[in-house]
Amino acid sequence: MMHSGYSGFGYNGNWLCGPGAFFPGPIGWIVTLLFWALLIYLAVKIFRAVFSDKSSKNVSRLERLKERYAQGEISEDEYNRMKVEIR
Repeated sequence: MMHSGYSGFGYNGNWLCGPGAFFPGPIGWIVTLLFWALLIYLAVKIFRAVFSDKSSKNVSRLERLKERYAQGEISEDEYNRMKVEIR
């Protein structure tokens, strides 16, 4: 037997009450979509942070170190010591 109206567990007693699961009506759709968009965005950011290519960061550090050496900001000994630390 079907119940009509709100029974305490979502709309019509259904936990999966459609696109506006968090809030009823069109506002619910927007809130739900924003929630899922935020969740997907954060998942992608975390995935990229965990699985990023760390070797490219070392290359850019080495490039900056070479520029500093070429401009005379650091000596050859400092350059060689820092180069070993980076790799």
